[in-house]
Amino acid sequence: MKRASAILIPLLGLILLGGIVALAFWLFREFLAYLRAIPKELATSLVAGVVTILVATITVTVGRYYERKKELDALYRDKKTEIYDEFLKAFFAFYFAGGVSKAGEPEKDLVPFLREFTRKLVLWSGPEVIDAFVSWKDHLSKGTPDAQSIFLTEGFLVAIRKDLRHSNAALRRGFFARLFLKEGQLFLSMAERNPNVTLAEIAAVENRLKSEGRP
Repeated sequence: MKRASAILIPLLGLILLGGIVALAFWLFREFLAYLRAIPKELATSLVAGVVTILVATITVTVGRYYERKKELDALYRDKKTEIYDEFLKAFFAFYFAGGVSKAGEPEKDLVPFLREFTRKLVLWSGPEVIDAFVSWKDHLSKGTPDAQSIFLTEGFLVAIRKDLRHSNAALRRGFFARLFLKEGQLFLSMAERNPNVTLAEIAAVENRLKSEGRP
């Protein structure tokens, strides 16, 4: 039964579309025949009037379509901005307060928030943001914060900016580390040599350099 419906419905759609096209062709042909049967001056005026009406109708229809599309785009962008801003406020509050456990997973207080954010993400975000968020979350769940943790966080932020239609052209890879890590350049140089270097290894080098009195 389902298979028959799957075949019948598209077939009926094609028949209906064919009927509409045939009717339009017939009306057009009859209109041309009528124009040939009436005086040339009257035919010219009639064609000019029909063209004017068609152009006006198309102009109004297209204008309303793009106006409605612009309104919907503004609505979606405002909602996305609200959701992303709420997430970034919570994320950076935990990040700068050390709200991430040694295992690299968010503390328990953040779990309900992330669950609610995921629901909103599915409803409002584009596919690139969802994919970047899942990759970031899956990597953090492994429990070993490393260079990839930082770069995936950065990728998630880039996806958010793109979803809000901001340009990322001038943002070089590693901007998140340079903005928020105390030793951003050290992190980038170590990550370049070893893409899987852990944050604990980087912290150990930082402490050693400090103990040796290096800047």
